Amino acid sequence: MGLLECSNTYRAFAGTCTQCGHCTGACTSLTTAQMTLGDIAKHMLAAERASETVEDLAVNLISDEQLVQAVRGCFFCTSCKNTCFAHNDVCDLIYHARVDFQKAGLIPKEAWSSVQVDQQWDVFTAYRAVYGITFADLTRHIATEQAPAATDCQVAFFPGCALAAYGPELTREIFGTIEELGGKTTLLDHCCGSPLKSAGFFDRAEALCNRISDEVVSSGASQIVCVCPGCANAMKKTLARNGVEGVEVTTLPAFLNDHGFTAEKPLPDRPLFISKSCQDRDGSYLEQTCQVLGIDQETPSVFNGCCGAGGAVSAFNPNRQACQSDSKLSFAPDGSTVVTMCPTCTYTYAFRLAENGRDLENKHYAELLFQNQLDWDQVIANLTGMWGGEYAAWLMSVLY
Repeated sequence: MGLLECSNTYRAFAGTCTQCGHCTGACTSLTTAQMTLGDIAKHMLAAERASETVEDLAVNLISDEQLVQAVRGCFFCTSCKNTCFAHNDVCDLIYHARVDFQKAGLIPKEAWSSVQVDQQWDVFTAYRAVYGITFADLTRHIATEQAPAATDCQVAFFPGCALAAYGPELTREIFGTIEELGGKTTLLDHCCGSPLKSAGFFDRAEALCNRISDEVVSSGASQIVCVCPGCANAMKKTLARNGVEGVEVTTLPAFLNDHGFTAEKPLPDRPLFISKSCQDRDGSYLEQTCQVLGIDQETPSVFNGCCGAGGAVSAFNPNRQACQSDSKLSFAPDGSTVVTMCPTCTYTYAFRLAENGRDLENKHYAELLFQNQLDWDQVIANLTGMWGGEYAAWLMSVLY
């Protein structure tokens, strides 16, 4: 093996890229770097050829400003992939490039230490611990002092790390509805591993998803219901990779549609602008979301691309994340409601609107279907408070 762990991935991209330049025009990060996907692969291989040691490799990689911009500035939004005639998988390329950047020590620890979601403590579990948020009574497939591990569940509910931390009441309300409609339900109290991939820990992300897969099998559930399209995609890949049969992965809107769910509350009396998840490659999740909301897919205005949270770009260039969020929110005029499909998008927009306020409602689609709402003013105050209060020293010790 050479100095780069993922050399074969780069050789494959270098061989299939036609250098047409469409991806460069579609992505602001690639435009800034003036690189195509094939260029990224070639620059990675060139750095390896010019190096004799890992230390040499690190110097050659970090000295290539174009390459650093392209690799660390990627949102994983797949805008470039959507323009690629060869249908190259950009996420696969950048994920592997980040693996090699991580192994070369080029992704600073402060960029990922708080989101090691395969460990006991990350920013989400720490938040829940500080504010007394627990779902022990809902994770029925895990044995407790009160009850043995359940093996007769019918549904496994996967709310995702952001919703479970910042919207516990909404999480519980959704759980209750799923159980009422679909039978005995258990909670998958995990993250899908996306932050680990962004940090260059691809193997750890897959190991985390494998563990979730094992939990689903042990629970007996034949269906996984995911709130976020990204979580659904991750679990579909994981089950296929592990050869798990007889378990269906679906999204919450699709599950609710299949069970005849009808929201008991009216939609906001404002124009709706849906922020399409960049994990929703073919628009099928958008279609399901519009259906459960009871609106024609042509009725709302839809905008595409990353909200700014993808790829941990904020740890590389915070201003670029802010600009991306502003760019996406610019599609929604004042007086309208932005509807997000991914909870991470919801809190990214919430934080940006708190900094740069506008007359916009910012709602996750679940808030339009259920009674409980996400109180972002309180969440932001809580996050600020836990870093400045009595738990600050503990947080530093467990996260950094």
